[in-house]
Amino acid sequence: MIELLAITDDPSPLRSPLRLVPAGEVGVVVAPADEGEADAEALWRRESLLEDLMRERALLPIRYGTRVEDDAAAAAAVAPRAGELAAALERVRGAVEVSVRAVAAGDPEPGPGAPEAVHERLAAAARENALHAGPELLRAAYLVDDAEVDGFVAAVRALQHEHPELSILCTGPWPPYSFAEAPER
Repeated sequence: MIELLAITDDPSPLRSPLRLVPAGEVGVVVAPADEGEADAEALWRRESLLEDLMRERALLPIRYGTRVEDDAAAAAAVAPRAGELAAALERVRGAVEVSVRAVAAGDPEPGPGAPEAVHERLAAAARENALHAGPELLRAAYLVDDAEVDGFVAAVRALQHEHPELSILCTGPWPPYSFAEAPER
């Protein structure tokens, strides 16, 4: 049993125990599947592995726990979407995901439109953005060019000062989880 970790179009060799399984225009990064139950340590190990990989090559992370029997099954799972996945790799190449969450910081309550104003400013500084449902006033992911991450984080800090009624948390850079699929039209 193997676990599917990511899609890439970079054919360069990987460090063991990772392998690249060709699947048309792209390849699937695979590893032996961990035995047993998933725990926080296993999730963080996988996250660290994906972060190391994204420094080397463009990639689209695959949902945790996606497993198949063998290389043939991995290629068969990906090959029918190879063209779509190659296009998605082009969209994320040279960029990372930065996540931002905003909640009310207490008194005074956020004014109407404050979370939207934060999102608009950050969306303008990113290639793409994705709003996610959640209990926060704002939960979003931004696809940010590698070279622009520091500037994006500085914009988040400036927005925190401009909106003291919000507590704004910025995390990343992450692999482009929110941008692995084609954007909805």
